[in-house]
Amino acid sequence: MSISEVTILPLIYSGMFIFFLVPSAKKESRKVHKGQSTFLFVFKDNLAKMVFQKKAVLALALFGITLFIIQSVFAGAEWHYNAHSGYPPISYKSSALFTMSGTIIYTAMLLLALGYGRTIKSMKNAK
Repeated sequence: MSISEVTILPLIYSGMFIFFLVPSAKKESRKVHKGQSTFLFVFKDNLAKMVFQKKAVLALALFGITLFIIQSVFAGAEWHYNAHSGYPPISYKSSALFTMSGTIIYTAMLLLALGYGRTIKSMKNAK
């Protein structure tokens, strides 16, 4: 992959993931947390609001399809090399696992960053 593919694909993935997880302005309620306004409580509440909404199913589908495509690409490349090269068989399983684990870590970091941003925004609005 060239450098442009390595930068453009995560940008598109991030944009779609953020679009699916951030609630629309109409549906987002401005609930002010009084009494239990600790950062951890508000953070958990915001994560729950992001994950348990209808559009989050699309984010989960995007995540699953991405992992499936990564596995399929590496399996296809492995099959093609082993079927047509005439060299001893190779395995791309470790590369596929590293790429999939990187995608999982990136998605988790993106989800936590979205939750953190919403928490900071809602705590500023509560003051």
